[in-house]
Amino acid sequence: MDESELAQCYAWLGLPPGADREALNKALVQKNFSLIRAGAPKEERAQFRAVRDAVIGHLDELERQKLAGARTQAREEIEERNLEKLVAEFEAETKEPELSRWDPRSFDSVIINALAPPLVALLAVGTQRTPLAFFLMGFHVWIHEFGHATIGWLTGHRALPLPIGWTPIASEKSLFVYFGVLFLLGVMFVAALRERKKWPMILAVGLALLQAFMTWRLPQTTAEKWIAFGGVGGEFYLSAAMVGLFYFQFPEKFRWGGCRYVFLFIGAGSFFATFTRWWGIYRGDEGIPYGSMINGEEDAGGDMNGLHDEFGWSQHDIIYTYHHLGNACLAVMIGLWIFFSLRLDRFVARAIER
Repeated sequence: MDESELAQCYAWLGLPPGADREALNKALVQKNFSLIRAGAPKEERAQFRAVRDAVIGHLDELERQKLAGARTQAREEIEERNLEKLVAEFEAETKEPELSRWDPRSFDSVIINALAPPLVALLAVGTQRTPLAFFLMGFHVWIHEFGHATIGWLTGHRALPLPIGWTPIASEKSLFVYFGVLFLLGVMFVAALRERKKWPMILAVGLALLQAFMTWRLPQTTAEKWIAFGGVGGEFYLSAAMVGLFYFQFPEKFRWGGCRYVFLFIGAGSFFATFTRWWGIYRGDEGIPYGSMINGEEDAGGDMNGLHDEFGWSQHDIIYTYHHLGNACLAVMIGLWIFFSLRLDRFVARAIER
């Protein structure tokens, strides 16, 4: 029944279009009594029943639509409340706890950023000047071996850094190594994304791109050269990274708020030991450390021997490369200290958000 026919039905009952059910029932009763009193013929009574059924059916349909709309709106409101609850729970989980500016776990405290790194670094340097430096030697050796291993992993080779001064590295590339490292970087990226930490995400993407280049684009001879270089090189750049990462927040699962002090202490002590040694070599106070820790100075397979004999680096190249690397790492660490002590990272974070 269209709108015009429905309007005629209402008019026949003497009702305005859109009348409610109470008015309809009253009009139907009155119309029915009037037809009975008038002795209306069957045709007119049949018309009455048809009009009654049509109008009642129309009102029933309107009520069904209204009820369905109310149910839909109720479901939407429930879903919206549930979504708001989930968002609130997620924000509560990922929200950084508000720490005191004197709390050592704080990444936002100017006091901690300015005072903690130099104080811990001075403690590490002081320890290197005492007999207690013996206890840091194992970490220093392991950083050296991780220097070899990290280059090996980034170039797609199996490598096992052992704290005894030896890192076996496979000569052939391994897809397991490549995708294993890529998977770990992906885990760090996802964890940082869930907790809205930008620096680990940037670090993961940067390392993944570097890994792809070094694995698939770097010639094998060049990879072997940088693996040999990475031992002492790692003593510089891995130690500096352990110091510099003090300022960067990682996902909560890393428990980085407290662990970073241990890495800072070990990294600062190792960097000081390496930097002072190569500063002495640069000044001519001592010679290049040929040989290896296990087999002694006569070992022709040492890192410096490889750079000099296999890859054609002169003593000048070796000394000046490591000397400049040490200066560059020192400049980066000082730059990071100034950068985060002045809280310039806030401007960078806002620029990234925009």
